[in-house]
Amino acid sequence: MNTDLDGLLEFLLYVGQAKRTFRTGWVLHGVEKVESVADHMYRMAVMSLLLPTLSEESKVRCMKLALVHDLAESVVGDLTEFDGIPKTEKRRRETEAMLYLTSLLPADVGREIFSLFNEYADQKTSESKFVKDLDIFDMLLQAYEYEKLQSDGEFLEDFFTGSVHNIKTDIVKQWLKQLMDCRASGEQFQLPTDSNVNTMLKHILYDEQGTFLYNFSSLEVRSKSNHCISTKSKSEHSNSSSMDTTQLLANLVKSMKHHRS
Repeated sequence: MNTDLDGLLEFLLYVGQAKRTFRTGWVLHGVEKVESVADHMYRMAVMSLLLPTLSEESKVRCMKLALVHDLAESVVGDLTEFDGIPKTEKRRRETEAMLYLTSLLPADVGREIFSLFNEYADQKTSESKFVKDLDIFDMLLQAYEYEKLQSDGEFLEDFFTGSVHNIKTDIVKQWLKQLMDCRASGEQFQLPTDSNVNTMLKHILYDEQGTFLYNFSSLEVRSKSNHCISTKSKSEHSNSSSMDTTQLLANLVKSMKHHRS
């Protein structure tokens, strides 16, 4: 066995665990379909590319910081103030976790990742401060999305009142202002269509050999799918109970089976 590759594989499995580690605050506030730690870090990394005032070198560093800053949570979980753990103890546990994770990697890569983790935690560089603001902004943007998706008013107001004043950098303040104006106005900002519909249709409507199971052209399938999505959107805007992706697909397949018979 190649021990270097063994360590790399174990490290990547821990990165995978970040995709299954829920963000604690959302769980405790009754959010449905809670995002993972990896979901959060990914959008932060994308946000790093959108910072217009930074050099390309600084953008890349911000992206690295975003992708690493919560990686310890794949070992210790998402520790928050609700856990009753002092900040010093949280830092100790996360540092210990990162020491283990980076020990699985070649020395030079491990040192870089551990250094990035400490840079973010210490909050002394301009890049780490930008990424801290992205961390807060992504949380608030996610809160706005959840309020829209669950049609439950401003039930995550606590996240806004407790965090908006913590954003310090000018560009992220501008993003925050736009978000807060949108939220305050009650503007019906259209969230993207659930992209899982198209993915799951492939599983339901085709057999293992890729043969289409129902006697419809691809154009007809797309038309029926779009009709179901449109119906779902109208249902949500009228504040009635909304269908999730599974219900949507079940209705579509039911209608296709009825047509086939």
